[in-house]
Amino acid sequence: MGITYFALGMLSMLALFFIGVIVWGLVKVLRIERQIVAMKEKDKFEFDNIYRRLDIFWRAVGDHKDDSNKAMDNLWREVTIKFDESIRYTDKRIDKSLNQKEIQ
Repeated sequence: MGITYFALGMLSMLALFFIGVIVWGLVKVLRIERQIVAMKEKDKFEFDNIYRRLDIFWRAVGDHKDDSNKAMDNLWREVTIKFDESIRYTDKRIDKSLNQKEIQ
């Protein structure tokens, strides 16, 4: 009878040990699961933040592009006007020179 109680005691201790290991493993798994969920939320926030920053950057680039296009158009218009004026002035001087030669 003593051996039976000893064997039942050892089996119950072994069962308690296995239950303890299982509970410890479940606790570890649940902690890791919580950490994974937290990391996913953090990553989602970071990705959203990165996309938001990229969107702001591309909008700023687009605005600067529009501004530079307008400035280049204005500059081109001014250069064209000055070029046309210089051609007109040169033509006027040539005509005046030719008219003076015809008079002489």
